[in-house]
Parts: sequence; structure tokens; C-alpha cells
Amino acid sequence: MPSRLTFVLVALVSMVACGGSPITPSSSSVAGAWLANSTLTSASGGECVGAALQAAIGGRDVFMAAIQQSGGALAATLTSTGNGTSCAFSGNTANGSLTLNLTTCQAGRVGGVKCAGGAVRDLQLAAETVTASGSSTAGTGGGTDVSSWNVMTPGSAAPVGVLNLTASFTWIFLGVPSSDYHVFTGTIFPGYADGTISIPADPNPFCSRCGWFFAAQ
Repeated sequence: MPSRLTFVLVALVSMVACGGSPITPSSSSVAGAWLANSTLTSASGGECVGAALQAAIGGRDVFMAAIQQSGGALAATLTSTGNGTSCAFSGNTANGSLTLNLTTCQAGRVGGVKCAGGAVRDLQLAAETVTASGSSTAGTGGGTDVSSWNVMTPGSAAPVGVLNLTASFTWIFLGVPSSDYHVFTGTIFPGYADGTISIPADPNPFCSRCGWFFAAQ
């Protein structure tokens, strides 16, 4: 598991300061790195995949969010540990809440998902909206992640169904960088080059098998 986490964190846009002191966040700031524990709450549609995922309701995933903020405008990268996706989002924040909408994915496809009877399907993330609360000052928050996925037979680009998922999550704030972003240090949690971020203890340690697409297999 640590090697997989290292890969995810290295792939994510970094929160490492190049020098000087970290920026002190304002009470309305959400910029920085967030670690989220996500729980699948509903699955519908999706041809045979939707039925198979009923056994995964309550399953957990862990994702990292790297958020940049300019006034009320947000740009973010969200990377899932278990489901294996890494995508860019844009959105906005106001009054302690934020909304992020999927724009593009570096890795948005999940292959080899098994249905009942042994049928295999591939999934392609088509749309995703994250609605959450939180501020870097409070250090905690949570929200809802709603996504839709095109379901395809292996080797085909034509969808045979659309899978709709809803997940709820809580997250903790890890730190805020300077304006210069680099790669993560490769440790399980990121740290500044000139110091170490103090990270609250995670009440739910990293699971040995995160994600819900393979949880029931």
C-alpha cells in the first residue's frame, strides 16, 4: 500500500514550498492540500455494473485534492487512491463552501470491473461535481461527490450504459504552499522543503483495499 500511495502522491500537483515561510491563509481560503476519506452512498444505472456495486455501498476510498485559489475562483487536481483516477477541476468558493466541476482527466478510465456472472466492463469518468465545506483555518470539512461514468464492453468505445454514483466525504487540511508548485516529496504526507507540516492524526487509517469498483470482487 505505501508504494501505491507514493505513486498517487508523486502524480499529484504538489504542495511543497520552494523557500521562505508558508503563506498564512485567510479565513476564506481553501487553497492547499486536502486529504479526504470518501464513502460510497448510492449507485444507480450502469447496466450490470450498477447491480454489482450494490454490494460496495459503504465502501471507502481515499483521495487527495490539490487546490489553487484566486479570489473566489478555484483550480484543482483530485487523485483517487483506490479508484485510480486523476482529474482536473475548476470551480468557485464563497462563504465557507466550494463547488468543483470536472474539466479533464489525466487518468479517468477504470478497466476490468466484473459484473455478476463474470461479465467484464470498462468505465470512463464522464462528469463529476464535488460540493463541500471547509476552510484552511478550520482545517476540516466535508461534502458530497456526484459522478457519472460511461460503461463499455472491453475494446469498445460505445457506451452500453451510464453509471451514476454518489459518495460522501470528510477531509482534513494538510498545508498551504507558496505560489510555486512542485512534486510531492514522496513521503505519505507532503512536507515543505524548509519545514514539516503538522498533520492531524487520521481517525480512519489508510485502508488496505480502497475503492469500490473492485470491493465486491
